[in-house]
Amino acid sequence: MSSHSSRKRRIRYDRLISTLLIPVVFLIILIAVITSSCGSDKESKETAENPAVSDESSRVYKNGNPEYEIKYLKRSDIYKGSLILVNDSHEYLASPEDESLTGIDEIKNDYYSIRNIGMKMDTLALKNFNSMMSGFYQQYSDRSIMITEGYVSANQQNILYNQALENSLYESKGGFSEHQTGLAVDLGIYPDSGESYKYVPDEKYSWIKENCTKYGFIQRYPEGKSDKTGVSDHTEHFRYVGIPHADYITENNLTLEEYLQMMKKYAYTNKTLSVSSNSKDYEVYYIKANDENSDSVEVYVPQSNPYTISGNNADGFIITVEK
Repeated sequence: MSSHSSRKRRIRYDRLISTLLIPVVFLIILIAVITSSCGSDKESKETAENPAVSDESSRVYKNGNPEYEIKYLKRSDIYKGSLILVNDSHEYLASPEDESLTGIDEIKNDYYSIRNIGMKMDTLALKNFNSMMSGFYQQYSDRSIMITEGYVSANQQNILYNQALENSLYESKGGFSEHQTGLAVDLGIYPDSGESYKYVPDEKYSWIKENCTKYGFIQRYPEGKSDKTGVSDHTEHFRYVGIPHADYITENNLTLEEYLQMMKKYAYTNKTLSVSSNSKDYEVYYIKANDENSDSVEVYVPQSNPYTISGNNADGFIITVEK
């Protein structure tokens, strides 16, 4: 009898323990679920506030991104580079440094001629022009292209301006001509017959207009865009802007004015512009030089990928990254 009572008490005790354990276990599970949910929400929030690399066309760059580092530039560097905008509204405030200009006759190839000995161009632009003329010659065995104008100083440009004014012709004032950058070139056609005329993209000469973007050049003043450039179409005037910008500008029927304005949408911490050119992929973005009272500007550049930086001659920089 005593043993039977003891067994009944033990059974009641076990049932009591089981009854108490069920809600305790349920409570532990509930707390774990709530904690996990809160952690997930917090993680999602942190990801939204500090996004890492998303898809390539909308990559976001934050100051702490380990792929990028700060480069300090002089504020005056916004007036330098292959993408600077020079027109009647944007004065060229820099001067080409000695090392950036090269005498054309010093390194030109045999596939074109120049109007005068001593003419100069931006060194990088000239090297790419040489490559373009080599390509033209390989296609047509023709040497009739001549550079009629390259770098022009501000003083010389003012002389040209006054001469044009006397003859009711258009010419930019000194300080407002692309030729002062050394990045622009005017072409003429001088065949062996002795007849000469300005470049027009007809017949075989259309090859230059159709292929110039491969070498970083654009036809700067295209037909039907004078409302954007302020200049009527000049078929003979080509401007070096670099690869891949020349491709994008031409393919999308833009002027340099329109392209640089569009780049404001691709500011740092915003999406980047993805461009493919010459079988390579690039990312392009804009950084505004915010503090006008500061002598330096923070520019974020990749730590490992090749890149170039150009000012826009207005308010900031365009960074081009080769992927």
